[in-house]
Amino acid sequence: MFKYLGKRLLINLFIIGFIVIFNQNVWAVQGGARPISMGGAFVALADDANASTWNPAGLGWQKDHEVSVSSTINGRNDYITGDFVSDDYIVYTSKVAQSDSEQGAIGVYFQNSTYENQITRSKTILWQPGIAYGRQFFSDPNKAWGISLNYFNFKSEIPGISSSDTALSLNAGFLWSITENLSLGLLVENINEPTFTIHGVNSRLIRVWRPGLAYYVDAATVLTFDIYDLTGNTKDRGSDFSQNVRLGMEHYINDDFSLRLGVHNPNSDVDSSKYYSLGLGWQYSEFFITHPVCYYLDYTFVYWQDPAVGNEDYLHQFGVSCKF
Repeated sequence: MFKYLGKRLLINLFIIGFIVIFNQNVWAVQGGARPISMGGAFVALADDANASTWNPAGLGWQKDHEVSVSSTINGRNDYITGDFVSDDYIVYTSKVAQSDSEQGAIGVYFQNSTYENQITRSKTILWQPGIAYGRQFFSDPNKAWGISLNYFNFKSEIPGISSSDTALSLNAGFLWSITENLSLGLLVENINEPTFTIHGVNSRLIRVWRPGLAYYVDAATVLTFDIYDLTGNTKDRGSDFSQNVRLGMEHYINDDFSLRLGVHNPNSDVDSSKYYSLGLGWQYSEFFITHPVCYYLDYTFVYWQDPAVGNEDYLHQFGVSCKF
């Protein structure tokens, strides 16, 4: 009897903890080996298929079809407070405008993240498919806009207990190539602030403003800077991620190899959201029949300064992309 009561108490405590996590009202799913390796400072860069989720306005200058897949190798079931690093991330983009004066593209994507408690054998699962569209401004080819629609499927699996709900979120992005060396980006997440309910607790996806800058030092090097939650909407919502900064750097050593560095939320009050990242990229181009095809391989190493209890303090990600 006491063993049974102890087990039920443990499960109930987990449920309480789970509800606290979901009631934070903060959800930022981070996907793609390249953006992660740059500390998540990608809003003003957004120059590949990852733009679909990081800033759909970047699709406004997409000239190729592209498919990209990234996966986390270790720690796939680790939950990081306030931020999910996707276990798997898949995106495909296709240009929809035919002329240089009317560039634009559409992107479809899927990402997921899972946490499993080894003591209670319980799981929390997030699945997020979505679709994005971006294009240039007709009046100014140096500016682009984009929107994305995200479907969130939240689920909790506890032995004998299950709860799930969904939410539909709208994002909007803007990108401005101010000069050849400087670009300004803005992503507004969860414009409609949708709600969802897990285990009877109502939560909300908070609207978050994410401005960013990208400075091209030269043809081989770019520095990036993002601010997460510029307006402080996450204050007093379970976890405060307001005005958190993200820094990134990408440098091409030669035509084939690139090195990336990143720092994620170093000024955050939530220690488990702080990480440092290192990335390596390799690209290869060849001509297949008459069409140029580019292949990319990406590796990312992430080290968390103070991970949540029971989680690994590092992870490895690999990604492969193809432009055609």
